[in-house]
Amino acid sequence: MPKLKPEEVEHRRQEIIDAARICFLRSGFHQTTTDEICHEASITPGGLYHYFGSKEEIISAVIKDAARSGLERLTLMTESAGDVRSAFREVASFVFETMRDPNVDNVTRFDIETWAETLRNEKLAAVTKETWGLRQHWLESLITRGKQEGMYGSEVDPKAFADLLLAIMVGLRLGKLLWRDNFDLEGAVHSLFLMHAGHLTNGEINLGLPQEETQAGGRAKVRKTA
Repeated sequence: MPKLKPEEVEHRRQEIIDAARICFLRSGFHQTTTDEICHEASITPGGLYHYFGSKEEIISAVIKDAARSGLERLTLMTESAGDVRSAFREVASFVFETMRDPNVDNVTRFDIETWAETLRNEKLAAVTKETWGLRQHWLESLITRGKQEGMYGSEVDPKAFADLLLAIMVGLRLGKLLWRDNFDLEGAVHSLFLMHAGHLTNGEINLGLPQEETQAGGRAKVRKTA
């Protein structure tokens, strides 16, 4: 193989990642063979292994690339917003756009397959934890900014709230995939934004959870009961 410049190596590597992603979304990573990836990327098997030592490395690269590209887009739109409320409006538009993407169900299938594999593959589990940690950190930073600008109250725990919102987003994608026509995606997303804006109820709701008055880490401790 002729010697390539560093930027050419990176460009070719990205082409392989993009090709692998197409294959994984189409067939799942268990069913996808390296020959299929080679065909999609127009590269020989020997050339493929010049960039990646194994199929597992390719899967990890696809997962990392998806997180990187998504976060770059989100960071760009939130940093260019004048204030955190405008930033959240931009994020809301991005959520709607993502949920309406014709390919979102294939992305969810790939994620489910990945999550299942992480239960028995520690290396893949570490990669998945790292990429979701990046998303969580970005969202936590945005919520912290919201607290600083007075959008959220002082009792809000940015990390806990970020964890909740990420879990809801995963749940929305799972509901769309698993329940199909029985899942009102538009209504669910609209309800999420109503909840976030504090418009879901007409007043305070007491959930009946026993809580202590003392605060720890921005959250009320739940009193332990016998």
